Amino acid sequence: MKIVKMPQTIVKWGHEDITTLELFKQLDKLVGEPVRTMHEMDGDMYMSDYRNLCEAQWKISSTLELLKKKYNDV
Repeated sequence: MKIVKMPQTIVKWGHEDITTLELFKQLDKLVGEPVRTMHEMDGDMYMSDYRNLCEAQWKISSTLELLKKKYNDV
């Protein structure tokens, strides 16, 4: 029996093209750790965590704009 794989959706993430699975892995890396740290430190945050959150926000906004244009969703 032949297994049919579903095609992967490729999205522009910053300056690279990645699959949606890789996208969520990157989001977890950029957002998950800073949020966990904030919980542990009662709202305080390391500058490196702040930088990761800013990078995630920039990449999310850029990707969303490209997807809106692609699917004519203004």
